[in-house]
Amino acid sequence: MTEHDEFAAQVVPFAGRWHVIHDLDLARLIAAHARLRNVCDRLEACADALPGRLPDAETEAVCRDLRDVLVSHPRDENAMIDALFARGFGDPLTAVVAIRMRARHVSDVIQAEDILAALSGVSAPCAEAFGYMLRSFFGGCRQAMDFTQLAVLTLGAGRLTHGARDMLVRGLCERSAV
Repeated sequence: MTEHDEFAAQVVPFAGRWHVIHDLDLARLIAAHARLRNVCDRLEACADALPGRLPDAETEAVCRDLRDVLVSHPRDENAMIDALFARGFGDPLTAVVAIRMRARHVSDVIQAEDILAALSGVSAPCAEAFGYMLRSFFGGCRQAMDFTQLAVLTLGAGRLTHGARDMLVRGLCERSAV
């Protein structure tokens, strides 16, 4: 009697499987957060210097880097979340977390455009208002980055490798210790 394995010839596409999240899967996100955190640190220095101004060369560099981050960060972060959790968007928690991240990106872009206008001289808010704008922006960005990493920890809990989980937890702990 010959045995037949009816499943031996079936191919299961990769997209249909639930893949493990490695630290390499998160490397671009962590690098993007480091770039945004650097811009936030430079904007914080700008706020600390008020009512004075940064040198023109530094102001131009901050504006250029802020523009670059405005374009790349939301696009890249949304793509990474979509790639990792697209199959889970039917789950209400996953869907609402993704919606919240996208809404925060829109808010960050609006705030950053106001900051760029002030830094370039198109608008001229008083020092107190500009300081508040800057602190609201970089504080919100830092919270949003932490939220994203906490979301990956939560939504991907059963799929994260030890290295990926450690990378996220270590980064969150280092920032909360400051």
